Amino acid sequence: MTGIMKRLWGFLLIIALISQPMGGGEIDDYVSHPGNIPDFHNFSTPQLEPGQEGDFSLDVHNRYGYSLDNVVIIAEIYHRADIDESESLDQISSNERPFVRETCWNQNEVENCVATADARKATFNIGTIASNETILLEFEIVSKEDTKEGTYFVRFSMNFDYNFTSRVMQSRGHWNMEQWEDATTNVTEGSPGNINLDVLGVDGIIPDSSFGIKKPIPQWPLYVLVTLTIVFAGLSVIFYLEEEGSYPELNKWLQKQRGKLNQLRLRLKYRKGG
Repeated sequence: MTGIMKRLWGFLLIIALISQPMGGGEIDDYVSHPGNIPDFHNFSTPQLEPGQEGDFSLDVHNRYGYSLDNVVIIAEIYHRADIDESESLDQISSNERPFVRETCWNQNEVENCVATADARKATFNIGTIASNETILLEFEIVSKEDTKEGTYFVRFSMNFDYNFTSRVMQSRGHWNMEQWEDATTNVTEGSPGNINLDVLGVDGIIPDSSFGIKKPIPQWPLYVLVTLTIVFAGLSVIFYLEEEGSYPELNKWLQKQRGKLNQLRLRLKYRKGG
């Protein structure tokens, strides 16, 4: 009877080990490894003029060997910067900052609306992402005529259940410089990606992104510059040919034009003197 019980316990132990993606205590390392965490990629970010609107989209790929359950992904505009200044979105008045328009998307033929009341974030209640599955996330950025120009940064957070354990992943924009330096300098041996995730309180780092709002550069200075370049290039060729003396007709024409120019100067001088 004892032998049968030992064999039974051994069989159950094998089943328990097989059900894990990696061996027992290494499950956290597997989930947090940079090569395994969900892949945020294929970003399509708008470059807008004040008053315009455009789509912001990205793909999210599940690289784990099992499905992700109860998935919630949040994209949030949080910061603005240009050559002269850098500021959080809270420092910008509501009339001068872009916002996220309420957007509906289809997942398993169920329509979901993904914008929150404060209009700076889009929340995607996705549910399940199967192993090796890629989903498309898309929301609309809207600007106003008074929207401040600059580069606007978007941070992401992702909550999900993997292997019956809740996980949290966030992008760089969720921590200030002091917290980030602490996590990247006080690194323990074997930390995934050489980042101390315990300091940041997450299971993995996902990327930030950005979009731009800027008035177009006026085109007329460019046209004037091109025109002047052509004119001066033409004059250079004409004066070169005159000095060469190979085109007598050209010399006569230039002398005639100089005569007309001198007459014009004399008339203007006479009128001023009068």
